[in-house]
Amino acid sequence: MQIHWYQLLFQIINFSILIWGLNKFLYKPIIKILEQRNKKIQDGINAAEKNLEEKAKLAEFEKLVKIKAEKEATKILNEAKKQADQRSKEFLLTTKLEAEGLVAKEFKNLKEKLKDEEAMMKNRIGELVINTTQAILGKTLTAKDQHRIIGDELKILKDLQKK
Repeated sequence: MQIHWYQLLFQIINFSILIWGLNKFLYKPIIKILEQRNKKIQDGINAAEKNLEEKAKLAEFEKLVKIKAEKEATKILNEAKKQADQRSKEFLLTTKLEAEGLVAKEFKNLKEKLKDEEAMMKNRIGELVINTTQAILGKTLTAKDQHRIIGDELKILKDLQKK
């Protein structure tokens, strides 16, 4: 077997062209595609990590807002209870004063009616006494005696009224 140098050289050149062609048209594009894919994967991972961080921050912020809202709601509720208690006390006091005023007014009206009724009763009793006295003594007493007896009876009635 004899080595032909020009054939060997030709095969080396052919092999080099083949390596160069495979490198240029196959290996580099595949490496480029793989690098792009790795970059996309890494970007996806970074975006996912960023989303997780943002989600954690958002959850923490939401938790703080919720706690703040609960505190504010409790504060508002307590303030509303205080105002309701105060208004309730004011309303009860006002109602009590109005009721006492109405009771006092009604009591005064009843007292006046009672006095009026007593006066009417005394007048009526006085008239009955006068009529009875006139009926009994009318024939035997003079007009002067009748006036004196009526005056005495009226004085007695006035004294009774004062008591």
